[in-house]
Amino acid sequence: MDVFSDFQPVAYRIRIGVTGHRQLPDPAGLESRVKQAIEPQVMELFSEQSKSVIGEVKTKIRYTVVSPLAEGADRVVARAVLAYKDARLEAVLPLTLDDYLETFETESSRHEFRSMLQRCRRPTFLRSVRIACQAKNEYEAKLLRKAAYEAVGHYVVDHSDVLIAIWDGLESRGRGGTKEIVDYAIAQRRPVLRIWHGCVESLERGDGLDASALRAMDRFNCLSTGEDDRKQSLRGLEQRLFKSPKSASDLSEDAKALVYSYLFPYYVQASSEDKENQSKYYRAGWTVYLASALAVASVTVAVLVPFIAPFCFGLELVLLCAIGYVHDRSHLWHQRWMESRFLAERIRAGIFMAVCGVDTMPIEVLPFMGQAHTINDWMVRVFDEVWNRLPPLPGCTDDNCLVLNRYVREAWLEDQIGFHKRKAAREGRAWKRLEILTKVILPTTIAAAVMHLVFGILPEGNNVPEWAEHILTFVALVFPAVAASIYGLDAQRQHLRLEKRSLSLIPQLENLKRLMTSASEPTRFEDLLHRVDDVMLRETQDWLMLVRYSSVKAG
Repeated sequence: MDVFSDFQPVAYRIRIGVTGHRQLPDPAGLESRVKQAIEPQVMELFSEQSKSVIGEVKTKIRYTVVSPLAEGADRVVARAVLAYKDARLEAVLPLTLDDYLETFETESSRHEFRSMLQRCRRPTFLRSVRIACQAKNEYEAKLLRKAAYEAVGHYVVDHSDVLIAIWDGLESRGRGGTKEIVDYAIAQRRPVLRIWHGCVESLERGDGLDASALRAMDRFNCLSTGEDDRKQSLRGLEQRLFKSPKSASDLSEDAKALVYSYLFPYYVQASSEDKENQSKYYRAGWTVYLASALAVASVTVAVLVPFIAPFCFGLELVLLCAIGYVHDRSHLWHQRWMESRFLAERIRAGIFMAVCGVDTMPIEVLPFMGQAHTINDWMVRVFDEVWNRLPPLPGCTDDNCLVLNRYVREAWLEDQIGFHKRKAAREGRAWKRLEILTKVILPTTIAAAVMHLVFGILPEGNNVPEWAEHILTFVALVFPAVAASIYGLDAQRQHLRLEKRSLSLIPQLENLKRLMTSASEPTRFEDLLHRVDDVMLRETQDWLMLVRYSSVKAG
């Protein structure tokens, strides 16, 4: 099967959030003004540098509207944005569906809401419990609703690139009102466009829009992995997912065809870039640290053996130039490796979720994960774009729950447990080898220093051979440089931390496997499946935080 023919370049999406009044005197007129404002006003929020990027890349720009779909402004902006080609809706609801429907005044309004909600593939519900089940009286219910509306307003701002406020400019009429949400957006330095009758103005430019993610997405779209490498990667993926696991023989062909068409091409693309840049980054570490030690050795030899000094100093110059070049390139390889690895791992987890017919949860970045990545990073955008192209997933049923359960345990959990056991052993061995080298180098250097001292206090007449002096001098100068290179290599590879990290993850995966064994009902199985997906996401984010600052050091 030629899955690469299904690869369609991902689009870069400008996410437009909305806040505003429910009661509008002229919804149609405001909708027209929103349409007129989006193209010129939103595009002007890009910096001049970003505009030049937009002009250079082939990746298409599309719109997504982030809206709670309440009556009034929420739907006006949603309709305006969805009129654009390939536009999408990201619906976020402040209440449970039943509670939210009760807030709409007419049946036609509820019908319009349901119709628009169908345009969203994965609605986000900020509350899972009905107000009546939590509030003791109407006063508490009112407070819970206000808190919910405030939370949904903040969510829209946090998940948007620009906020459109259909607002009369007056003070809020309660908690979570338009003025309050606009103030929150301004505090977050989010661009805000205010639209009212006869008024289209930029209230706040904030940090504007940045097209850096667009350039990275365009590079991903245009990657030209060799045909042989792609086929080899695909064969390995098929072997791990659908041939080696015995339980895979019971999977439906429709489920396999789904991931072949919608996910495999993008996984192979991300995985290929991941492996290529990881290899380059690791080779860069060896090159820089080995060349550093050799540069010190060449200078030492030049001092000790003057007649070959020109050659040695020339070699030092070549080594230093190589160090500078490789060091500069290593930052790029490091970044691309981390980001493509994150994307590949998310798509890999998505493959298992899609086989089971269950949606992944939206990628959220917890506050302490902010140093690892953000929701604006290109790999998060690519995953969202790829996932949202999938057709609606049916979920698991009583008929296939046990089959899928066995498959997840074998192909996903057992595979990851085995992977981390092997990784822990491999990283542990690598760390011990480096430790042994440093333990040999230190006493050898100390012994050379002692012998230097002894030779220095010997009485005259006990001449030490010149060659012995040269060897001791060479050891005294070069071995500390070698030890520093080994330390730098260990800091780059993070062997010990990666070993401990894998060892700590194994019990979590084994516990999930035990819990999964008893999950015979679809609801329980899907709940555990989401827990596995969440653990895998946190594991990848944790890895990203660990390796982001472990770069090659030229000094």
